[in-house]
Amino acid sequence: MQKGEDKFAQVVIPSPLKEPLTYAIPPLLTGALKIGMRVSVPLGQRKVTGVVVDTLSETSLQQVREIVAILDERPILDHSLLQLIRWVSQYYLAPLGEVLTTILPPSLRTEGQRFLYCRPGEFPIGRGIERKIFEEVKKKGGRTNLKSLARGFPGGGLYRALNRLVAMGAVEIRERPVKGGGKKIAEPPRDREEPSHISDRPSLTPEQQGAFDVIQERIGKGGFETFLLYGVTGSGKTEVYLRAVTAVRKAHKRSLVLLPEISLTPQLLDRVQERFPGKVGVLHSALTASERWAQWWQILAGDVDVVVGARSAVFAPAPDLGLIVVDEEHDTSYKQEDGLRYHARDLAVVRGKLMGCPVILGSATPSIESFENCRQGRYRLIELSQRVEQRALPPVEVVDLRQELRGEGRETRSKGTDVGRGALPFSFFSPRLREALQENLARGYQSLLFLNRRGFANFLQCRLCGFVLRCAHCSVSMTFHLSQRVVYCHHCGSRRPASDCCPECGKLTLSGIGFGTEQIEQELHRMLSGARITRMDRDTTSKRGSQERLIRQWGRGEIDVLVGTQMITKGHDVTGVTLVGAILADLSLNLPDFRAVERTFQLLSQVAGRAGRGNEPGRVIIQTYAPDHYAFPHVISHDYKGFFASEIEFRRALNYPPFSRLVHLRLEGSRPEEVEAKAKRLGEELRIRRQQNAVFQEKIEILGPAPAPITKLRGRYRWQILLKGKSGMSLLEFAGQARAILPRSRSARLYIDVDPYNML
Repeated sequence: MQKGEDKFAQVVIPSPLKEPLTYAIPPLLTGALKIGMRVSVPLGQRKVTGVVVDTLSETSLQQVREIVAILDERPILDHSLLQLIRWVSQYYLAPLGEVLTTILPPSLRTEGQRFLYCRPGEFPIGRGIERKIFEEVKKKGGRTNLKSLARGFPGGGLYRALNRLVAMGAVEIRERPVKGGGKKIAEPPRDREEPSHISDRPSLTPEQQGAFDVIQERIGKGGFETFLLYGVTGSGKTEVYLRAVTAVRKAHKRSLVLLPEISLTPQLLDRVQERFPGKVGVLHSALTASERWAQWWQILAGDVDVVVGARSAVFAPAPDLGLIVVDEEHDTSYKQEDGLRYHARDLAVVRGKLMGCPVILGSATPSIESFENCRQGRYRLIELSQRVEQRALPPVEVVDLRQELRGEGRETRSKGTDVGRGALPFSFFSPRLREALQENLARGYQSLLFLNRRGFANFLQCRLCGFVLRCAHCSVSMTFHLSQRVVYCHHCGSRRPASDCCPECGKLTLSGIGFGTEQIEQELHRMLSGARITRMDRDTTSKRGSQERLIRQWGRGEIDVLVGTQMITKGHDVTGVTLVGAILADLSLNLPDFRAVERTFQLLSQVAGRAGRGNEPGRVIIQTYAPDHYAFPHVISHDYKGFFASEIEFRRALNYPPFSRLVHLRLEGSRPEEVEAKAKRLGEELRIRRQQNAVFQEKIEILGPAPAPITKLRGRYRWQILLKGKSGMSLLEFAGQARAILPRSRSARLYIDVDPYNML
């Protein structure tokens, strides 16, 4: 912004407003105010914090209030991030304020504790209020809290005078978050010498070297390009990432590395920090307010060369970004399921395009959409087909549980277990898996058991009247947890003590039906006497740092058998694991979701890839009731391309992504009749508008309205409509009309999810 040119600023505040608010720029701020800065502005009877996204020379508004104060000495959002905010708002049909709320750490959305510091030197300070302020701060040792200073100047004009003092360099304003302000703020990392032990870095295989050469060529030339690094488990994708980051550092630029869940992948973070000591910033939701505050400012100031983070780190304010890496790009954790429903992988590609830098998407089981983008020439495919040191991929055996049960003369139908009692209807372990576990323990190696279901029993049911104990707030059954003797809703978090007494008939006949990781752990203790057995799921890793501690114990060989949910399938590299077992591999195959088979293949392939990563060969045993399903032959042969060929034809036949785009409209409210009525009215109006527009009629299909698979969640009833379209632009334009048909309401709220991943 040039001095004297623009008189008004457009300010976005963290609220669901669709458009920025317009404020006048006070003459004294004209030279200091820059686009991307935080400012304090009046809104009604209060002051709020916003970000300047544009400036104007004139406005048609009759009454415009003035900006109160500038909160920072420099912009906190650069031009590319502001472009990304606008793109996200348009694509995900979200208000700018909601996008800003997602991007900024909570402590940056409000005005924190602000302190005023006197700077040394001589300044042309007059004898008015500026001189009084300056002398007052000097009396207090050259530092004072801005709120206490304001109490001494009740007459007004304080902020304008402060802005003049800041502009002439006489004082400096520093800010700290209100919450966590008493905690130690992390110091900016100090410059350290580049590690001298270059020879300690692993040498690249020919495939790794070829992959790095392709990426390095793009880094040298500059410009945007998306690479899909498709490498089998254990093929050394991480080392390719690190070499690429090193090349970017030599070009004096910075890198952003995204992980699906940073607390579950400490090994990769350790390797990044070891390779670039003192130059790594970390952003993820587990940080405290003060930690996130400190990391944000260090990244913004350019004090770190590599930013590592989970989903939200895609918005990290790294200047001069030269590379973006998305590890395990297929992982559904990259999709935000509440608030602003963005996909971090897709935003990484968009940000790379806006910054003009390369993007690397890495996975052993790429998403169908990403691999199809390679076939269409949008991404460049780079393959790593061999594990490092020529280690073999583990053989995979599929056990038909139907045959196992017939062979043992047992019933296929579970009879249930009394609450708290451990009587099992049948063994969870086939003879092959049981013998393999015992043999692996005797040899001193580690075993990994995967079951994507938490708790001790899936639900409690009365053996006499058939009553099933369900959550009072959600239309789902409650899961029984033996260790705490409670039933727990995994959707809303409500819990209640467990009892054998049936609430319906009053008999002591309430029994656990089904099983989860807790019951598997209990059975393992019976079967493997003396073994060190640990469970890893959301119940055992709820405390801060517990996930990382457990994974490090696993890596040090302090656990013989680890049983867990999909958390254990993430990219852990533990050389002692030689046996992997999938207890019930087809659990996710029957979900009402067109991605169910893809997710099952990815989960099983990823967990199988944990075996045999050391000198000893691995072995994988998969138990299933559906051994004839088309996914299993591809899991057995570690054949992603074969699976892709089968799955892409299924998608093509049903016109599902990547051959179409989806938008999920969900209506929620506390009164079921009102939600149903509004959902039907929305569906009728959308069909009328589709009929009136030839483009919409040709390119858009409307499915529903219908009750959501989980009809009631957290006390709110849910109906949904699915929009399917061939053209992304037409689909977004059409979906955006839903907001006009059903404006915001307290009683029933409309949620719009573009490119949905969870439609339950």
